[in-house]
Amino acid sequence: MDNNFTVTEGNKNAEDLKRIKRVIVNYDAWMRQYFNTVNQLFDEKGSMDNWTQHDLMKFALQATKYINAALDIKHENMRENPSYDMTLEEKKKSFALIDSLFGVIGRIKLKNLIKVFPVTKDFDGAKYECKDYFYTMNILREKGLDNAVGRDNVFELLWDYQNDDLWDIFSFFLSCMSTIHRQQTGVGLAEEFFSKQGVSMSSIDFEKGIIVDDNGKIAKISDKPSYLQVVK
Repeated sequence: MDNNFTVTEGNKNAEDLKRIKRVIVNYDAWMRQYFNTVNQLFDEKGSMDNWTQHDLMKFALQATKYINAALDIKHENMRENPSYDMTLEEKKKSFALIDSLFGVIGRIKLKNLIKVFPVTKDFDGAKYECKDYFYTMNILREKGLDNAVGRDNVFELLWDYQNDDLWDIFSFFLSCMSTIHRQQTGVGLAEEFFSKQGVSMSSIDFEKGIIVDDNGKIAKISDKPSYLQVVK
């Protein structure tokens, strides 16, 4: 993750400065804890095969907090400059870091994973036909709470695991993966998926007021709300 962040005070009000400084202090604290834990574990126990469940849980928590604190820095940069984005190299490093975290999560027994990352207490999934606490817990019980899912199954697990910290990281991981895939193939993951399904993709340029589909066809965006009709 990128460790560089510059605060330009400019015309910011006191609340903005307090928020920015709080984000920086939080990032610095979790970064130090994370690297201290990594160095300690590898110095004292060497291979991850020697780590206890407690070691794995400690690493996973601190890595997650560190990565999310870094994402908060990214969001502050985007506040300053809406066109800001991480470089390809930064995303590759972030991808590798999150992938190592997933390797640790795959070793943690599910009954311990929910201690570190409690399932979000949303209980009305049936009403809105979406995933909720009960859905996630049913998935975990099916997999066996005394089991660890293994690295190869973490991706599938996180699709169903309702926890804000993990979901933020998982979403960013997918974004990094798509960027890397685009650099290698010329298209992002979403474009590739929909293309295989025969679904046309379009991009919108709000400044020019046009829509461009994947065949290059241009259409003008109507400035009339879709629910209004001309009455003659």
